[in-house]
Amino acid sequence: MLGAFSPQRRLADFVLGASAQPCPGCGGEPPERGHAYCLGCSVELRVMDRVDALGLEQELAWRMPVVSVHALWWAEAGSRAEALYKALKFGGRRNLGPALGRAMARHRERMAPLPDGLVPVPTTIQRTWSRGYNQAHLLAEGMAAHKSLPVYPHLLQRLEGGRNLARLGRNQRNEQAKRDFVQGRTLGGGPYRTDQRDLKGLHLLLVDDVMTSGATLEQCGNLLIRRGARLSVMVLARRRNRI
Repeated sequence: MLGAFSPQRRLADFVLGASAQPCPGCGGEPPERGHAYCLGCSVELRVMDRVDALGLEQELAWRMPVVSVHALWWAEAGSRAEALYKALKFGGRRNLGPALGRAMARHRERMAPLPDGLVPVPTTIQRTWSRGYNQAHLLAEGMAAHKSLPVYPHLLQRLEGGRNLARLGRNQRNEQAKRDFVQGRTLGGGPYRTDQRDLKGLHLLLVDDVMTSGATLEQCGNLLIRRGARLSVMVLARRRNRI
């Protein structure tokens, strides 16, 4: 049997198209071909159910009108879910985005109606350049491909120079998010004019990798709602403290 990290195994993986990298969730043997993480991680991941989704909806409903709110996993500190979203967000594991996006789409379709289109939470040009991608956009593309839905990454914009929201308290996050996220371009790609309702009647799904305080989702969601959209939200993981 070939060792997991032997030159022969790496060559075989290259020829067969499998990943020779360790599992991004646990650091163990590479996942099987076509899988984003190993079988052990799939057993350990805490998938959110309908009751959890109702709780998430209540968290955001008092901040903005939402049709539905879903997450694929709970992500406690030190969990495999946390390791997976950090591997995508900070670890350069770009290939995880489409695969996890498809998993998000399969999870959501059992509980909620299809949207008319998906809107990834934007990041700055500088962060996109340094990482090589926007992880929310990759997740949205993976979700959209599952049912051939359009993705609208140009509707929202994140301004350069903002502070890292992860390092701020709840109140500071809310204020910073209001400064960071602004309207982008119209649905057709033209310049956006104040109070323009170009999204009227559309049911849009706002997509992000992780929900912590909800400040980013609240600001981005309200920007879309002001333009006439009906809003749903889907994230890969909902962070929470260990009980």
